[in-house]
Amino acid sequence: MAFFNIHLLRLGFTGFQIGSLNALFISTSAIVVPFWGMQADRKGSNRILLLLTILTALLVYLLSFPKEYTGVVLFIFLISLFQQPIGAVVDGMSLGLIRTRPELSYGKFRLWGSAGYAISSVTVGYLVMKNTSMIFSIAAILFSIITVINFITLPPSPLTGRNLVNFGSLREFMKNRLVVSFFFLMLFYGICISPLHQFINLYYTEIGASNKLIGIAFAIQSGFEIPFFLFGIKLVKRTSPQFVILLAMLVSVIRMVLYGFISLPEMAIWIGILHGFTISFFLVGAVQYVQSHTPPELSTTGQSMIWAFHFGAGLTFGYLWVGFLKDMVGMQQTMHIQAFFGSIVLLFTYFFFRRTDQNFAIRKG
Repeated sequence: MAFFNIHLLRLGFTGFQIGSLNALFISTSAIVVPFWGMQADRKGSNRILLLLTILTALLVYLLSFPKEYTGVVLFIFLISLFQQPIGAVVDGMSLGLIRTRPELSYGKFRLWGSAGYAISSVTVGYLVMKNTSMIFSIAAILFSIITVINFITLPPSPLTGRNLVNFGSLREFMKNRLVVSFFFLMLFYGICISPLHQFINLYYTEIGASNKLIGIAFAIQSGFEIPFFLFGIKLVKRTSPQFVILLAMLVSVIRMVLYGFISLPEMAIWIGILHGFTISFFLVGAVQYVQSHTPPELSTTGQSMIWAFHFGAGLTFGYLWVGFLKDMVGMQQTMHIQAFFGSIVLLFTYFFFRRTDQNFAIRKG
């Protein structure tokens, strides 16, 4: 994913076309994640994961062939149907292990994802310095490895009852007006910070970064998610989820302002250290806030709703908007525009916490 937009840019796609493809990939999550979650609950998480990774490996490999926009649209849509739920199914498997082994935690599993992203970004950055088409073969091989490992370790009986979310729990969850209002704020926040996610690679390309340097930039971002995640867990206990969320939002806005001024790739990549606030601090605070306002039996549903509203709907609209802005004013000016809108959402979120949470304070007690 770190080099997909760069590949599309080399094919001659416009910013809006690239944004629409990114948006299409994410937009299906609200439907396919609950659907495959229920299938995993009924037929076994490992078996559904096996099916999803096989189909994803095949489709990702085939994505290297189409060069026209319509062909890429078709394959991105098909890939989203099977790749998007993989994370949710694996989360469900992780949560199932946590229930039977109290010494484990979701955070311990989540850290491995950041480590894998960091390692692969650097490695692929070296491999695709001249030919970005290689990303599809590499991704297909990695998905195939997951398939083989899962097949070898497949349990004799299906592991059921571990799904992350289903449509019934979603209906019950949406009755909580306070949390739903929070989700919509996070949706608009997701639109504002969308250039800090997959579109950041086009910013680096615009200021003259090589694929090797872009790989290092993504590795720095992912690598620093790990310590920030651990520190964020401690900070949310000492302060409050609201404080951690607002801090993440504030630093993300500052990060976009800095990107808008910086034109040297070697300097810009170090701003990526702050990605720990954008991802780790935000997730720690948001998950804790939602769980504190929902019954225990809906805690995993709440976690999924954060992804659906912020990373799903928010980034879907955000990528379309940022793709349009890239064509109009370029990525550096886009950073400043999004920072302005992000500041407005930050203020709304602050006053929302002040109005709805009487115990809201920078330090608990």
